[in-house]
Amino acid sequence: MKKVSSVRILGLDKKNLERARIEGEREMARSPLRLEYSTRSDTLSMTMPTGTMVIIPRRWMEEFRELSRADMKKVRLNAVRDAIELEDLDIQISAMGLLRDAVFGGDPYARAGRVSSPAKARAARRNGARGGRPKKKRISR
Repeated sequence: MKKVSSVRILGLDKKNLERARIEGEREMARSPLRLEYSTRSDTLSMTMPTGTMVIIPRRWMEEFRELSRADMKKVRLNAVRDAIELEDLDIQISAMGLLRDAVFGGDPYARAGRVSSPAKARAARRNGARGGRPKKKRISR
């Protein structure tokens, strides 16, 4: 019987594994170190590696808004510190996504795409008066 060569999975060589390890360390260096829920103020506080503490009212978090304070006491960071989770209720939220929403009020790139200047408004009106965006031409074969 002929021996079949071993299967090599692309991307799992030493170079790529080392690159992934380094990127993982960078990500962990930016991830929150600690997460605590305060029943008194009904807020989550995240402590970052820099020592900065971000305090977020629970009412700002859609996923947690309807939960009881007893449930909120069980909220934890996952093992790699990239998600906030409540295992009993199968809820996971991106820690960095929550921070971005709390600090910037949503995705700043999405907001930037919706910005309209007077010049853009004029151009849109002119294009609309001409019949709007031209239809794409179909190529027949």
